[in-house]
Amino acid sequence: MAVRHEVENLIRRGNIFYWRPRIPAAFVHCRPGSRLSLSLHCSDHRKAQIIGRKLNTRLAELKMNSKEAMSTKKQLQILFEHVRDEEIERLDDISTMAKRNGRGGDVVEMELDLEVGWACQLLAKFGTRSELSLEGACPGLTYLLKNGVPTPHVDAIRANYRGELSTARGPGFEDGIRRLIYHFEIEDTALNRERAMSKMFEGRAAALLDIDKRHDLVDRTLSEFTGGGRASKSVVEEKPVEVEPAAAFSLGLAKESKPASTATDIPQEAEIAYLDLPPRPATARKASPKPQEAEQRVVAVSEFEQECEKLIANMGDEWTAETGRDAMALVRMFKSVLVEQGVEHSGQIEQYHIGLLRQHFNDIPTDWGRSSRMRFLSAPELRAKGHELRKAAETSGTKAKVGLAAGTIRKHFGNLQHFLKHLKGHGFEIEDWTFEGLRPRKPKAGEIRRQQYKPTPQDIAPIFASPLYRGSRGHLRGQRREPGKHVFHDSLYYLPILFTYLGPRRKEFAGLTVNDIAKDEEGYVIILRTNSLRRLKTAQSERLLPMPCEMVRLGFIDYLQAIKKLGYEALFPDLFSDKTENDPGNRFYDTFIPVMRGALGDKMWNRSIHALRHGMADTLKQAGVSPEVIDDISGRLSEGSETNTRYTNPAGLPLMRSALKHYPIITSTIEPKPLQLLPWIENKQPPPWAREGKK
Repeated sequence: MAVRHEVENLIRRGNIFYWRPRIPAAFVHCRPGSRLSLSLHCSDHRKAQIIGRKLNTRLAELKMNSKEAMSTKKQLQILFEHVRDEEIERLDDISTMAKRNGRGGDVVEMELDLEVGWACQLLAKFGTRSELSLEGACPGLTYLLKNGVPTPHVDAIRANYRGELSTARGPGFEDGIRRLIYHFEIEDTALNRERAMSKMFEGRAAALLDIDKRHDLVDRTLSEFTGGGRASKSVVEEKPVEVEPAAAFSLGLAKESKPASTATDIPQEAEIAYLDLPPRPATARKASPKPQEAEQRVVAVSEFEQECEKLIANMGDEWTAETGRDAMALVRMFKSVLVEQGVEHSGQIEQYHIGLLRQHFNDIPTDWGRSSRMRFLSAPELRAKGHELRKAAETSGTKAKVGLAAGTIRKHFGNLQHFLKHLKGHGFEIEDWTFEGLRPRKPKAGEIRRQQYKPTPQDIAPIFASPLYRGSRGHLRGQRREPGKHVFHDSLYYLPILFTYLGPRRKEFAGLTVNDIAKDEEGYVIILRTNSLRRLKTAQSERLLPMPCEMVRLGFIDYLQAIKKLGYEALFPDLFSDKTENDPGNRFYDTFIPVMRGALGDKMWNRSIHALRHGMADTLKQAGVSPEVIDDISGRLSEGSETNTRYTNPAGLPLMRSALKHYPIITSTIEPKPLQLLPWIENKQPPPWAREGKK
């Protein structure tokens, strides 16, 4: 038990002291009322008092001034370096393409960079509120000429300056600045936004004006920027800061006052503005296809699937078989895109190729993964198939099923990130990559709530009036939907009742064994645990659930004993094949969806079976049942409460039984029928739907 001490926020647990202050309301990004918890790793009460008082003082200082000026300067400098390095990477790409097109030593390419660079430097110096004409006595023109910019290039700089200024005054520019300073943890004030804007243009200017490495093939005597007796070194060098910022946007850096000059007063030896640029790291050497010749080893694209198999093996129990299959499908798709682009090994993968994969997701059939034929098509063939579907949809006036959903793309990028980290972790050469701007954003909580329809008991009731429960023509798949005199007891009969009243995941109940049903003092119990037929999704998925009374009334116990007597391990053997490895949840989905569609007609909702899980939870919530108890019934873990996650066990069977009584009985119209198993189950024959395959 924690014991409070004499010093505020200091408590003792056992022999160890902890500092547990309440987070001040000034820290708006923290939840109101939350606390910090810090172990002081000491049992001496005098030492703990000293540390506690110091921490309390420091917390008070942060509360009064959470953003220190010196910290902001450092963060702005980091922001500047980030923008500069990004711009250098972009320019390196442009320079590489220029060399590819035979313009590697073209002086025009270098002068274009310098003209844009000086335009950005003007915006960094003078801000975006004033508009420079770069004519006559304009201070911007004076600044350019003072720094040795040739007069013939002023017109081009003016055009670039006006273009950049128009962009900076656009509606989305300030939002971009806000996102940038938030990323670098800078306080969002008008002053800091102006400082960040200045640093951003300063960083771009630094990158554009640093031409030594990027344009090393250019003959400097051909350009007025670098010829005519001026030094042939880069206009911007990596030296300590000697910046002359505008007074309104000063960052508090040291300044050296200099006399203003006029347009005609051009110095013979131009003074150069130096920026605080840390040395840029040398670019890495290109990887060689042969590991012994490369600085780092590479893996051939043709071996990606073998590497993915190693990744799946490494993940072990953390990944389900379905997750492993999804990862392998993604790797095969990525491999096809790389082969299409002529990439031979991991050292040649660039950010560009990840962007191509993102566009590939938009152009392939939505259901490509459900077709065994399409899963083996190459990237160009898949996109061609998507193009065919689009043309057919335009002709028929319908919406083409082309392009993966945002959630699916997020899942694929998660698997790709795992795979690339696997390669990098094993020493294979992989360039740095980012998924920013590619991965669809995660939907907000309010949007998630609206994504899934939550059927009410009245919405579900028509299912239990279908021929499945009143009598069907026969036991075959199509005959179960037609009226008749036969009522068969199998997964189609019992699972919809369980899904309605208990809201489990589909595979949890489809993969039950006969040994997962037990009995306590108050009734029958379903034991959800990992078994030989399937594993569970999470640790909290393991739970005990009370058997609905309606299941017992409708003969489930007789069914259980009959299945046991026949020697089956699976509680619902009609969902399993003796010839192939199949997912029992998917098998139930394929057979039950036509039944639902026949019973509900136009009122059929999306994600039909999973919606039953949402419907159960919503019905109990509207009846006043605690969300924590609903989560325990559903096999979820409520977050945000330490009491619920750490200090208490899941709801017990008596509490669950009490909560489930709030769900109305909607199966009372079903009349119990004598037990009748499917003929092929009773005769222990292979299922009629099974096909030859790997077991």
